[in-house]
Amino acid sequence: MKFFAPQIITGSGVLKERTLQVENGVITAIDFGSAADAISLEGVVTPGFVDIHCHGGGGFDSSVEPRAGEFHLESGTTTMLASFVSEPIDSILTKLEKLTFARNVIGVHLEGPYISHAHCGAHKPEYLTTPIKSDLEKLVATGKVKHITIAPEIDGALDAISYLSQNGVLVAIGHSAADSEVVSKAINNGAKIVTHLYNGMKKDYSDKSTLVGSVLHDTNLGLELIFDGVHVPFNVIKDFLGVSSSRVIGITDAAPFAGQPDGEYQLGELPVLVVDQVARLKNGGALAGSTLTMDKAFTTAINLLGMNPVDAVQMYCTRPAAYLEATDVGDIAVGKKANFLVMNEDWQLEQVYFEGALVS
Repeated sequence: MKFFAPQIITGSGVLKERTLQVENGVITAIDFGSAADAISLEGVVTPGFVDIHCHGGGGFDSSVEPRAGEFHLESGTTTMLASFVSEPIDSILTKLEKLTFARNVIGVHLEGPYISHAHCGAHKPEYLTTPIKSDLEKLVATGKVKHITIAPEIDGALDAISYLSQNGVLVAIGHSAADSEVVSKAINNGAKIVTHLYNGMKKDYSDKSTLVGSVLHDTNLGLELIFDGVHVPFNVIKDFLGVSSSRVIGITDAAPFAGQPDGEYQLGELPVLVVDQVARLKNGGALAGSTLTMDKAFTTAINLLGMNPVDAVQMYCTRPAAYLEATDVGDIAVGKKANFLVMNEDWQLEQVYFEGALVS
C-alpha cells in the first residue's frame, strides 16, 4: 500500500511531496514525489500521538475497559498507556490480571498508590501506602506495568525507585512534597520524569528548593504538561517552555468522562462534577483529571501558544515514544509503524491511520 503526502511533519523536520510505502502495517520506504497507485492524503501528515498518561475517555475507564483506548485512537492517540488511580495493591493486581489491551495500548501507568497524602489530588487518601518489595515484585511480574508515579520522600520510595528502574519499569516523580535534595536522590536511583508538572506539588517554580523549581532549572528530567489552560495556566506553560521546552512531554491525563457532556461522574471511587468541561471532585474541588484529547492539545500548542509544528510533534509524538523506549512508533520513518494523522490547514484532525488502516 502507498500513501502520497504533500507535506509531512516529522520529529526532525518537514518533508515535502513524499510517498510512504507500507507493508504489514510498517513503513518500508519513503520516496520522493507521488506514485500513480498511491492514496492521496489531503492535508498535513504527522505521526500518531503518544500519550503516557491517560485514565480513560468516552465513558470508559482505562483500568478496566479497552474501549477507552479505542476512544482515544479516534482522536489520534495511536500509542498510549492505560493509567490507574490509587487503589489497594490487591485490587490493582486483580485489575492487571483481567485487563486486556486495546490495539493502541502498550502498557499500564500506575499513578499511585505510592504518593503523598499532602498532594493526593483526586486519589482516595485511604488507599495511599508505602512501597513494599514483595508488592513491587508482584507488579513487575505481571509484565503489564510500564510506568509508575512515586513520591520519592515517602518511606521506602528511593529503594523502590531503584528496584523498579532495574527491573524494566519507568519511574516518575509526582504527587509529591519532595525538596530538591530528595529529587536529586530519586534521579540517582533512576527516576526519569515528572508527573503532570505544576499539579500535585507546590506551585512556586521560582524557588529552586521545591520540586517544580528544581526540576525546571537543575535537572534533565522529562516534564509532563497538560495543555488545557486549567491544570496549568497558559502563561505558566509559556514560562515552562521558555526554560525547558526540549524536555516537555504533552499528556492528556484524561479521565473516563473525557468526550462526555457536563455532569456527575466517578473517578475511581470519588464523585466528580464536570462543569464547562472542567472536572473537579465534588468534595473539596480538587482537579480530577481532564476532559482533554491529544488532538485538542496539539492544536492548542500550535494555534494558541504559537509552537512550531515540528516542536509540537516532538512533544506529542517523538519524545514520549522515546521515553517509553517504543522504537517502532512516535515518528514517520522507515521501520516505524504506519501510525499517522492527517490535519487540515488549521491543524484540526481529519483522519487517523493505524498501522496503515484508516480509523476515522
